[in-house]
Amino acid sequence: MSGACLAIGLAFRKEVGSQSIVNLSSAPHSTTSLNAFIFIESSGKISIFNHRPEMGQGTFESIPMIIAEELEVDIDKVEIFPSTADRSKYGDQMVVGSRSIQSNFEWMRKVGASAREMLIMAAAQRWGINAADCYAENAFVINRVSGNKFSYGDLASDAGKLSIPDNPSLKDPKDFKIIGKSILRKDIPLKVNGDAVFGIDCNVPDMLYASVERSPVLLGKIISFDDLKTKAVPGVTHVLKTQRNVFGQTREGIAVIATNYWAALQGRRLLEIQWDNSNLESWSTKKIKNDYQNASSEKGTVLHENGNFDQAYSNTTNKIEAAYETPYQTHAPMEPMNTIVYVQKDKCEYWGSTQNPNGVRSQLAQQCGIPESKVFINYTFMGGAFGRRSMTDIAEEAADLSIKTNRPIKVIWTREDDISQGPFRACSLNVCKGALDGEGNAIGLEHKVICQDIRNQSGNSNRPTEAIAGGINREYAIPNFSIKGVLQKFYIPVSYWRSVYHSTNCFAHESFIDEMAFAAKKDPMDFRLSMLRSHRRYTEVLHAVADRTNWYKSAGKDEGKGVAIVERSGAFVAMVVEINRRNGKIFIKKITAAVDCGIPVNPDIIKAQTEGCIVMGLTATYKSGLTIEKGRIVEKNFDTYKMLRLNECPETEVIVIKSDDPPEGVGEAGLPTVAPALTNAIFSLTGKRIRALPFNLDEI
Repeated sequence: MSGACLAIGLAFRKEVGSQSIVNLSSAPHSTTSLNAFIFIESSGKISIFNHRPEMGQGTFESIPMIIAEELEVDIDKVEIFPSTADRSKYGDQMVVGSRSIQSNFEWMRKVGASAREMLIMAAAQRWGINAADCYAENAFVINRVSGNKFSYGDLASDAGKLSIPDNPSLKDPKDFKIIGKSILRKDIPLKVNGDAVFGIDCNVPDMLYASVERSPVLLGKIISFDDLKTKAVPGVTHVLKTQRNVFGQTREGIAVIATNYWAALQGRRLLEIQWDNSNLESWSTKKIKNDYQNASSEKGTVLHENGNFDQAYSNTTNKIEAAYETPYQTHAPMEPMNTIVYVQKDKCEYWGSTQNPNGVRSQLAQQCGIPESKVFINYTFMGGAFGRRSMTDIAEEAADLSIKTNRPIKVIWTREDDISQGPFRACSLNVCKGALDGEGNAIGLEHKVICQDIRNQSGNSNRPTEAIAGGINREYAIPNFSIKGVLQKFYIPVSYWRSVYHSTNCFAHESFIDEMAFAAKKDPMDFRLSMLRSHRRYTEVLHAVADRTNWYKSAGKDEGKGVAIVERSGAFVAMVVEINRRNGKIFIKKITAAVDCGIPVNPDIIKAQTEGCIVMGLTATYKSGLTIEKGRIVEKNFDTYKMLRLNECPETEVIVIKSDDPPEGVGEAGLPTVAPALTNAIFSLTGKRIRALPFNLDEI
């Protein structure tokens, strides 16, 4: 950047974890680390940094939008850059749980507002008037009395010498010009024309490629290997043992390293490895289901309770019980896992697509025995992630190989690796019991979750964490309500998958609410609304989808509708799936979702994320699931792990609720309701309850 500039950022004080706005142009050297978000050059060029990795969720545009709103600049004329990765400067940069906007909204507004007020003060001093006699608009400060104006570029140098306002004035939301508008994303053209750089696009000088053969039984140990044929492949330079840690378990592998990826892959295919799989080959999907069924009789750990469910259940004659099954799922991002790591004597550098740049930085620092300040993270756009790229295991693998070869190493997973090596979304069995009174009112509900716990996969504790209860609606006015968990521990690693336990629990819970409504002889929409009268946001999204889909209009004999609701990351979603039957087969006619995520920063991004959730949710509902035979994952590629195709996508409509509530997360909120809304629609048309996923839509 040329010429004088105003740089504004946030300081994160480690000792108290607090935030304050800092003028980087005049900030003295101190123990406080600084983080720039806004650069205004004397030429008038304005740049805004986005400090959250972009995986398709839209933060690349939405975070700068928030800053630009308060800065009073045209977002279309702002250049956006990704920031560096540095926890001491930027705080938590991990993109997970749809937290990027909800956790940054007020601070990003203050960053923009502080710069605006400093620019106004600089102009007022030049004119010799009060700052109150000036206002900012479209990258200019304007004199209210004379009408004269200075551009931000004219004022950048003077503004950079001023003190930061402690409590900058924020705009009234009714005056927003950018927030709430469907602004075109600047990253989309880059991705369309091929200019966008993803992790797999990265190359560095003197780099070698690695492809790693791992046991298909995941925890298999290497007994011996023969690499004679592998080393004969032109381009192969090394054959090395390597390992990575996955939730406390060591995963071993043999890495074939070569001057090009093709040679590494061909050499890998020629390896002859003898694995010790212990007794793990006895595991299968059938065995896991049997174990879950046996575990369902356990009382379980109480995760939430109000009233006395056991008493309510025993005192009524109107009882209902059902169990729901969901399988393991893989993340399957279009960009398979990959990374480049170069470990040198006193520093380490990383290139790749990650949701967790600071986690990678910490991992590499610890692994290499160097300070984090000597680890440099170059993160790129991600070609999908869905939780898989929150982990640091592939960076660990690449660093291990770089240390052993003294070269930069690029590890690339094949599609087969990506689908079958995990970690995965946990499979689950959900057992629900309900009690109704004589008038059909829900007086008791018990929801028991039997599954693995991401947060408790190793060690001696057999108590599940409350995380496994995600997606079970606690807002229904049911006087006797209990959530219980039964922990299962297997060798199969599980991790965060888009919406995590909401994706499994909501299917069970919202299906069971429908079953209770049917037993009560009540309309499923009215049944929900009757238990949510005091909840403004749930009732609003339910009314929105009911109105848009003509819910109360009598359906034809070949038509059906289903509804489901959920709260995820603070956003409330109601979804209606409409289906019809043609020539004896079920077709999805339309999916309508209403989303209340508070102040909608960019409605188009909200719609796009919800549409993406619907596509992913449909895939998990009736297209694909992982199965296990002889201890290994059966599905290896998209021929067996099928994805929803473009021509299979139904019509969708997303209603974004206008709101003054603080903004919440939307990247996952639209997924959990897909399965129950669809299966509830199928019941309304056919009378058949679907309690196990995935199912074959053509066979209904």
